[in-house]
Amino acid sequence: MKTSSLSKFIFLIATCCILFSCKDKNPQFSIEGTITNADTTMLYLERRTLTETTVIDSIKLDKDGNFKFEEDALEYPEFYLLRLNGQRINLAIDSTETIIVKAPKETFAMDYTIEGSDASVKIKEVVLAQNKLSQALSDLDNKYEKKEISDDEYLQSFKEAIDEYKTKAKDMIFSDYTSLASYFALFQKVDNYLIFDPYDKKDIGAFQALATVWDQYKPKSPRSAHLKTFTLSALAEVRKLAGQEETLKKLENTQAAEDNVYYEISLPDINDKEISTSSLRGKVVILDFTAYQTEFSPAHNIALNNIYTKYRGKLEIYQVSLDTDMHAWKNSAINLPWICVRDAKSLTSALVTKFNIQGVPTTFILNKNGDIVKRLSSNDDIDKEVQRLL
Repeated sequence: MKTSSLSKFIFLIATCCILFSCKDKNPQFSIEGTITNADTTMLYLERRTLTETTVIDSIKLDKDGNFKFEEDALEYPEFYLLRLNGQRINLAIDSTETIIVKAPKETFAMDYTIEGSDASVKIKEVVLAQNKLSQALSDLDNKYEKKEISDDEYLQSFKEAIDEYKTKAKDMIFSDYTSLASYFALFQKVDNYLIFDPYDKKDIGAFQALATVWDQYKPKSPRSAHLKTFTLSALAEVRKLAGQEETLKKLENTQAAEDNVYYEISLPDINDKEISTSSLRGKVVILDFTAYQTEFSPAHNIALNNIYTKYRGKLEIYQVSLDTDMHAWKNSAINLPWICVRDAKSLTSALVTKFNIQGVPTTFILNKNGDIVKRLSSNDDIDKEVQRLL
């Protein structure tokens, strides 16, 4: 009888321990895979925060090279590193995903494959592009020092190499502002200098766009607050240097006729016909800057279509696409009933500066005289704003 009671007590305690253990266990992510030819080599898992890189786990690989790390998931996305003999693989952890990494020991940081994380796959593309740029600039420096190329040739080749990286990076950033890969691409450096110059008005738009989206969709990430502060500081300096304070004030108070000329837009539609905003005077106009490649675009256009249908004939929508892919833009725009135009310069367009576009969508309301009367926020009732002007 005593033995039976003791057995029941032990069973009850064990059951409770299991239940409480399961209940208290935090959500986890895992990184696993195989490193070939890595017998007895140490593999380290590191967390890369804004301020430091810290080793959080390690494993001594056996002859099979198999490994697995499991860690508690943070409340926000973060960067991690796999380090082996001084070589590093950059990883993006968004939540509780399982990432599978396979690589040879000798070329660990270059010839690896990743499954389970699209952002990590894109980060590899960024790393390879950054390595290519670093090598190209190093080769140019050597040629210049040996006087094999002239000053003009050096400057032209330097610019071309930088532009090649920026074009690839901007396509990635523009396709998904929320991705850790986009953040990673924006903050890559060469010789300790940022490739994207936050004090260059041609580059600041990318920082603005990313800062706006991260502030909205990743508020728990320390990188969001840092990115916002960093961008606002750089933007203030750009405005100061370019003398844009007066321009921004005009955007808030566009009453004078000369302002209408300054903010005039004339761009080609899908049939390559130039259409200007001034040609729409007499109607209330929704001026919308967007990108069809983004995830929010379908929902955003559905909301616009409801307004457009309700006030058809009295209201026009002039939608400016900042998409980098012309064919993707045309395929989307051809199905829309309003005026769809595209600025091929994308984030480098002068319109980004003129209209202080910090992210897409950015939407304005124009009255029947063509004056910008309001910049819409996410809290505004667009229907009421249109009614007020009709």
